[in-house]
Amino acid sequence: MSEQVRSVQRTRFIAPRVERSLITAGHALLVVATLVAALFPLFWVFLGSFKLPADVMRLPPVIIFEPTIANYLTVIRDRFVFFFENSVVISGGSVLLTIIVGVPAAYGLSRLRIRFKKTLMLLILSVRFAPYIIFALPLFLIMSELGLIGHRPSLVVVYTIINLPVVIWLMRAFFDDIPTELDEAAAIDGASRFRTFMSILIPCARPGIATVTILSFIFAWNEYLFALILSGRDSQTLTVGLTRFLGGMEDAIRWGQLSAWSVAIVAPIVILALLVNRHLRRGFTGGLG
Repeated sequence: MSEQVRSVQRTRFIAPRVERSLITAGHALLVVATLVAALFPLFWVFLGSFKLPADVMRLPPVIIFEPTIANYLTVIRDRFVFFFENSVVISGGSVLLTIIVGVPAAYGLSRLRIRFKKTLMLLILSVRFAPYIIFALPLFLIMSELGLIGHRPSLVVVYTIINLPVVIWLMRAFFDDIPTELDEAAAIDGASRFRTFMSILIPCARPGIATVTILSFIFAWNEYLFALILSGRDSQTLTVGLTRFLGGMEDAIRWGQLSAWSVAIVAPIVILALLVNRHLRRGFTGGLG
């Protein structure tokens, strides 16, 4: 009888551990499957950028092939530097303007007493609720009246408008997490509100600023609709230049060059994310640093 009792006790002790192990293994398998599903398209595009046209269109698809850099050489000769320069200037300019305007606005909404603050925040975020296509015609008419159609400043302004709601909402949350005692201590020492903002709150909110900076840059870098509508021959970005390889009724899609151009678009974002990886991790987890 005692042996049976011990057997039952061992079963009761082992069963929960086995169940937890199965749950952990299931979670790990789910994470791996999600990563594979997310990264496989990028991996396939990367492989396609080194394939000859015959290898790209081969059925079934091949993984082992003779690599070539001809696609990248074609892309470089096809005004890639011109499109890249436009993307860098437009995205960088819009991010700079967004941070200059959005961070102080978020600080004001966090620290100042403003009537109907919640309503104002919802109105700011409503810009992101609506589909961008409904803003296309009004913005086109406004930029046309200002004579900015086909010029870089039009896209800088539009991307700033698009990114401001996200920057204001995220940075307001970061400023809310910073104790107000820091502001009070600085005021007791005679610091003005502006000095407190620049010398104390900005350093504390660096992870948040890094986060909204990279997010704003990604949104501006990848945007296509307004870049197509508002840009001209001298201000087209990489996303618009990508369509040069899509072909038409007479020309087939040039998959190799299309893949190489896609890799060239993604690479700067990946490099930038790696450079600010530490701040991004702290920013997404709510660390004040």
